[in-house]
Amino acid sequence: MAKRTGRSVIKDDYKSWNFILFLTLAFILLVVLLGAIGETSNKLQEDIRARAGLTCPVPQLPDAKACPGGWKFTQDALNKCPTFVCEAK
Repeated sequence: MAKRTGRSVIKDDYKSWNFILFLTLAFILLVVLLGAIGETSNKLQEDIRARAGLTCPVPQLPDAKACPGGWKFTQDALNKCPTFVCEAK
């Protein structure tokens, strides 16, 4: 009668899990890569818009005494950015 070794049982047990471990690691890598690509594309898109001058500046509060009629907060007709416009009395 041949001796049975525990080594082949352990080796066969790991073989059955190799594919599952491979899929798990591949999925984790895919998630990490997609997250990095998404972050990069958002930054790149904002950078391109800023270079082209398509981003809106942050409106600053104007001086109340500079306009006798009062200031009105509206959108600019040209580029649809928020801005303050002086209203005449």
